[in-house]
Amino acid sequence: MVGGEGVLYDPDMSRYHKLIVAGVFAVFASLPLSSCTAQAPDTVTVEQEQPAVEAEAQPEQPKKNPNNTVDWGPNRGIWRAEIELPGGKALSFNFIVEFTRNEDREPVWDIWLRNGAETLPAMLENQNPLNIITFPGTDARIEATVNDSNTALGGEYIYTRNNAEGVAVEYRLPFIAQCGDSRRFAWIEPGEEPAEFGPLADRWVVSFDERTGPAVAELVTLPDGINVVGTVMTPTGDDGQLAGSYEEGRLRLSRFTGGSGILYDGTIEPDGTLIGTYRSLAHHAEGFTASPDETAALPNLFELTKWNDGVELSDLSFKSIEGEDVNLSDVAPDGSARLVYVMGTWCHNCADATNYLKQLHERYAEQGLTIVGLAFEASTDFSEQAEAVSKYKEAKDVPFEILVAGQRNKSEATKTLRALDKVAAYPTVVFVSPGNEVIAVHQGFVGPAAPVRHAQLRREFEGRIESMLVGE
Repeated sequence: MVGGEGVLYDPDMSRYHKLIVAGVFAVFASLPLSSCTAQAPDTVTVEQEQPAVEAEAQPEQPKKNPNNTVDWGPNRGIWRAEIELPGGKALSFNFIVEFTRNEDREPVWDIWLRNGAETLPAMLENQNPLNIITFPGTDARIEATVNDSNTALGGEYIYTRNNAEGVAVEYRLPFIAQCGDSRRFAWIEPGEEPAEFGPLADRWVVSFDERTGPAVAELVTLPDGINVVGTVMTPTGDDGQLAGSYEEGRLRLSRFTGGSGILYDGTIEPDGTLIGTYRSLAHHAEGFTASPDETAALPNLFELTKWNDGVELSDLSFKSIEGEDVNLSDVAPDGSARLVYVMGTWCHNCADATNYLKQLHERYAEQGLTIVGLAFEASTDFSEQAEAVSKYKEAKDVPFEILVAGQRNKSEATKTLRALDKVAAYPTVVFVSPGNEVIAVHQGFVGPAAPVRHAQLRREFEGRIESMLVGE
């Protein structure tokens, strides 16, 4: 159940100075931790009671003027929300409501999703009494009504996902939210005989019931001993910024981006093993087991995907968003170093990678580096693929070319691309020297949610780029 007045995020974050996460959690200082405030009563229309008259002579009642009244929208401040998942679990997350007025003095509500130090924008359209929250780059939405005090929302989270047969399935999941509650998850009441649990380990080796290959969890427990942030990394990428709590031997971590949502819910066993369930909204669930391991590490991600011998850049052509054929050998002047970036606009790891590649473009473009993206999209229709890429480039202000490569199914993408032995992960980055020699292929992407591994990735990428630029 959503509610309560408990506050776990300490606003004095200056003392959170662990080496790995120094500065990352300072953003918590800006959280509005007090109870949600009502909208500013700057010009509220007061409706006077009308005198009793004959029905046919009764004047039309004045209506609330949306330019002047804001007493029918969600209050500004921090909220805690729950999306009910199958199996009785709740994907909890936090969001901030901000209220402003546009040039016409009409009310505008902005939403900011919070996952640890991560902040993501959303928009709220008020169709009193219905409130519709939408998320950039996705068709997912929340439809909810607000209570009389504007401090609680109730409704549905709605999203669409293709099933194994490629058929789009719409999911509608119960949604509730409470204003003034900064916790990530509801409190866990201790049992009648509380057990003793030690501190949560920082690093874990993780195995899943269905997915193959190694996985590593990198977690940080905040000084209150309850709040936890971190991520889970695999050879194809990471889960992004997870946030949650560790109480009474139970670890709950979640991330909600609007278009996607994941939940880890596990319990520490007597032998120290963590056993639980991983859920991706309503369309996927599987068990996981994790064991503390300070030496846990991913394999070398430069050694997992290979470029096929005999395939040249000039053998590969894809369409621009305008529908024109573009040969990969023509996307940069002769003698240029380049990165060929296999990605998708739907992929959260690709979003992290795109942000980093924009930095690389800014740093190295004048020295001769060219980046070209190859987008593999959810749709099979070119016009829909091109539209998704166009919106993505505009929303993220991408300065380099992204071509439309095909459908995101990995086996189909492998056939379409032909140059890689397999498309195992989105993203995958190919390093091509000025002499058109493929010198490296990097599978997957570990983002800033795992700061140590991300810093290592940046060193590896930039070292290879600089070597290519000087002709080594």
